Amino acid sequence: MSEPLSAPLPITLLTGFLGSGKTTVLNRLLGRPELSDTAVIINEFGEIGLDHLLVEKVSENLRVLNSGCLCCTVRGDLVDALRELDERRTRGEVAPFSRVVVETTGLADPAPVLHTLMADPAIGSGYRLAGVVTTVDAVNGAATLDRYAEAVKQVAVADRLLLTKSDLADARDLESLSGRLRDLNPGAPIQCVVDGRVDPSDVLAAGWYDPLHRSSDVHEWMKRERHAAEHRAHEHESPAHGHRHDASRHDEHVQAHCFVLEEAVGEAAFAHWLELMASMRGERLLRVKGLVQLADRPGEPLVVHGVQHVFHPAYRLPHWPSDDHRTRIVFITRDLDRGEIARTFHKFVGARPMDTLAIA
Repeated sequence: MSEPLSAPLPITLLTGFLGSGKTTVLNRLLGRPELSDTAVIINEFGEIGLDHLLVEKVSENLRVLNSGCLCCTVRGDLVDALRELDERRTRGEVAPFSRVVVETTGLADPAPVLHTLMADPAIGSGYRLAGVVTTVDAVNGAATLDRYAEAVKQVAVADRLLLTKSDLADARDLESLSGRLRDLNPGAPIQCVVDGRVDPSDVLAAGWYDPLHRSSDVHEWMKRERHAAEHRAHEHESPAHGHRHDASRHDEHVQAHCFVLEEAVGEAAFAHWLELMASMRGERLLRVKGLVQLADRPGEPLVVHGVQHVFHPAYRLPHWPSDDHRTRIVFITRDLDRGEIARTFHKFVGARPMDTLAIA
């Protein structure tokens, strides 16, 4: 069943570096019946080879695939493409679709696309960002992260990481790459994928938080952060481990920080602090997400979700998703240390977050 036409449609952003397997994953997904009512937008020039699936040309840039999906290639304005799709859907000129998958080019910095999906008023009423899925090549992923900052950002902003070609990678190299990905983004589950085969529910439900179907992901974030910190401490204490700092690694600049706060905070002060962070340090905030306990209604947590300068309008959940009612916020940052975030939080919100879960 498609969603009512008035409901904002979920958008899943599929990203990943050149050769990381986006083409194979997307083609596999489009062959599944769960995605038969899906619109696909290939951002800019794209790499997806869909010609063998095209059966009907609806307009200059819009086609219907034999799976039933709509597909268009965007070489200009993503906003125009989304708006046109929504208008034609509303007028009944195309079959109703219930979701959109936007696939980026392999060299793309995902931040501008995320800005568009989260903040542009022309599409805000018709769509909502459901999640970011990033493919990583298990064989060449480490070298790619070393050489390309875009690949690091693609990993850092993801809600789910698909480790492709995992059957071709050496087990030790695969373990090392997985550890590096966890350091970059402790909040994203890592799933090994062979020949692009992935369960559509894992991709379409990639959003960082779904209050109707699962409890807070922050528990898992914190467990992974503890594991990563212990792993790094062990490496530093064991010279024989063979680990050494590589100055060429772009992800040395990217860090994950989890802030935990016992007491409730004032909404106005917290909102003011977020605005300042987005204004003054937005270019360094790759991703921010969390649950906040507010003093006026502590039983209804505030959901926070932002990318760089742009934050989704905050909203409250009717109740906490677990017995843990503490404020928990995860920051994925670039060249922004935990101390600066903590100091400004204390100055403007009047509380000190716990320091036990820092990522160095």
